[in-house]
Amino acid sequence: MAVSAQGDELHAPKGAVIFRQGDPGNEMFVISKGRIRLTIGTAGHEKEVAILGKGEFFGELSLLEGAPRSATAQAVEDSALLAIGRDVFAMMVQDDLDIVFRMLNIQGRRLTQTNQPIQELVQRLGRLRIVAHALRRMHADDARLPIALELKELNAHLALKPEAVRAVVAELVQIGAGSLEGDRWSIQTRAHVDILLDALCRYADGETPLR
Repeated sequence: MAVSAQGDELHAPKGAVIFRQGDPGNEMFVISKGRIRLTIGTAGHEKEVAILGKGEFFGELSLLEGAPRSATAQAVEDSALLAIGRDVFAMMVQDDLDIVFRMLNIQGRRLTQTNQPIQELVQRLGRLRIVAHALRRMHADDARLPIALELKELNAHLALKPEAVRAVVAELVQIGAGSLEGDRWSIQTRAHVDILLDALCRYADGETPLR
């Protein structure tokens, strides 16, 4: 669905994407009608940052910093938007510096909301890499069991923090994917491998494998 212009307003039908994360940005938008959803992440793994309504604005970070779009904006329902370009924005700032401070305060609140989804994505990726590394080791060893993985090896190979590696391995051991003695993670049976494969699928779906 396309965004269309009528006079000074842009009309975005329900489902229309106003811009995508990573796009260049030369304007910000004020919502005069409807609701807009902001998300971050990649296709299939988006996280909602905010849903904005009448009188609220978005897209200002690209004007404040000259950076690419930090989120994707999509119309939740039929919406009308007022676009504010760089020139008009510069005039607004010159006339009222408080506008910038208000925008920065609002942006700070959004970044606080954004931080949690980013952490979740990073943690999910770490879990996936640990399980994938264990399965890859079994493949490299011609699927001979048992195999043992040193936590220090995982730390170094995957460039993850030791406490993060230990937490994920402990979680996997808790659901039955092998045993952990000191810094050595042992995967001994085919049943352990099946649990690892199940955990891999659950992590990929953003779920926890704990039962």
